[in-house]
Amino acid sequence: MSAYDFTIEQNRLARPRLRSGLARLATVPVFGLLFALLFTPLFTLVATGCATVPETGRRQFVMISPAQEVQLGEAAFAEMLGGAKTLTSGPDFERVQRVGQRIAQASVRRYPQSAGVFEWQFAVIDTPEVNAWMLPGGKSGVNTGLLRVATSDDELAIVMGHEAAHAIARHGAERMSRSMVAQIAAEAASASGEVSDDVIEGVLVGYGALGETAFSRSEESEADHIGLIIAADAGYDPRSAISFWRKMGSLGGAAQPEFLSTHPSDETRAARLEALMPQALAIYENARRAGR
Repeated sequence: MSAYDFTIEQNRLARPRLRSGLARLATVPVFGLLFALLFTPLFTLVATGCATVPETGRRQFVMISPAQEVQLGEAAFAEMLGGAKTLTSGPDFERVQRVGQRIAQASVRRYPQSAGVFEWQFAVIDTPEVNAWMLPGGKSGVNTGLLRVATSDDELAIVMGHEAAHAIARHGAERMSRSMVAQIAAEAASASGEVSDDVIEGVLVGYGALGETAFSRSEESEADHIGLIIAADAGYDPRSAISFWRKMGSLGGAAQPEFLSTHPSDETRAARLEALMPQALAIYENARRAGR
């Protein structure tokens, strides 16, 4: 389950602003609009200067305010823990709290404007599923199944740093914003009567299979980058990232082509982490000298 799979109903929060902007697209030929939706960086064009991701400096399109995002995160946290068996004591619980607090402190040190307002919370869920997540506002869940794979605190910090990076970079709000643009653009095309609903649906399916997966791969790589820096600043060895993500990659079955996947391939991920390693190691050494 993804921490960022919010419903279309929740997307209504930013719809009024979005509708007013898209009203000007009524004169654009529908096929051109759909082609742009599927094959061009439409969201980047619409959103130039909207927001900037910490650390990477990437410009992003976000139509949801931080306060709204945190509100959604709190509601989703309660829902995701509803009925789940959570641990409140014991070695697994203590380990997640120990690593989580250091990740939170490093996040606030490096990105105070984003992470400084989080109300950090780390739930431990007793399930064999290998997964962890963090919602907007710092609400996180770590499955005991992941703890059996991330056998060292260094490896666990890589995962928790990665998930914290998703929240710091506001990937959830960014995905919801893209979803709103796609849905409203499709509604406008349907209302024009120039194109059948079947064609519009086909284009949206194509966008989900190719366009949205590309955005997801970019966000995963960005979370790798920011998460590696967070873990290193928290005093955890960043070199464990490469072996850990390869270990995770080996858990699944046959890999699908990277362009159809929401995550970068193991080879791509390892190469990018290797390129970032000199920076991460320098931060790690500074953290060790500081006693972290």
